[in-house]
Amino acid sequence: MKALFCVFFGLCISLSAHAQWITKDVLPQESVWASSSLTETLGGKEVTYGPDALFDNDRSTPWVEGAEGSGTGEYVIILTQRAVTGFTLTNGFAASSRLYGRNNRVKKLRLSLLAGLTAPGMVTERDYTRYLVKELTLADNVAIMDTSSVQRVPISLSTESQFEFYKSVILQFKDEQSFLFGMITRELGLSSEESTSVGNIMQIMELYGFFAVRLQIEDVYRGSHYDDTCISEITVDTEPFY
Repeated sequence: MKALFCVFFGLCISLSAHAQWITKDVLPQESVWASSSLTETLGGKEVTYGPDALFDNDRSTPWVEGAEGSGTGEYVIILTQRAVTGFTLTNGFAASSRLYGRNNRVKKLRLSLLAGLTAPGMVTERDYTRYLVKELTLADNVAIMDTSSVQRVPISLSTESQFEFYKSVILQFKDEQSFLFGMITRELGLSSEESTSVGNIMQIMELYGFFAVRLQIEDVYRGSHYDDTCISEITVDTEPFY
């Protein structure tokens, strides 16, 4: 059985979202994204270590960032549409102790939540749905242990507080993107006053919302041979907002 480690950290947050809206273009079938992924040629075939490998239940297939240098600043975004209570992580290239030691592993992570909305017809020329999103930082330097055993990272921000953050983003969207919010309320047959009730907020979240957790590499344990940072597996624990 894999060993299970717990990493506890303090959260110092404000529920006011960052000032700028972030644009996120999403294909309907997508639920995980990476800022970069390594591609290399093995046995005459091109292999990409993309973020889908984080969820294939296979320790031998990691996500590997593809940026220059050690990978600090690179990240994955995982769509949940539910409150996040924590996650488990298998660090490094966990296929073998040899590959684990040769490649970089994550030493510190920056954790944040992303919440936002789209509106009817907000699609790009390539049929991506466009969301306007805001970010809430949970912790800047979460320590990750240098082990290929499973680690548990709890998120202590309550489900209620996560809902309040999500709701505050929707209300900001209503104020700052009033034309787009009007498209939503007309589509749902809601008046402006009705749109802010809890039941209707939940409906707007379900039909037009975006809620995700972002894990960004802040520091790494250096590999003996390669300067590529790897994570083999992630499992995100969630629960309904209500």
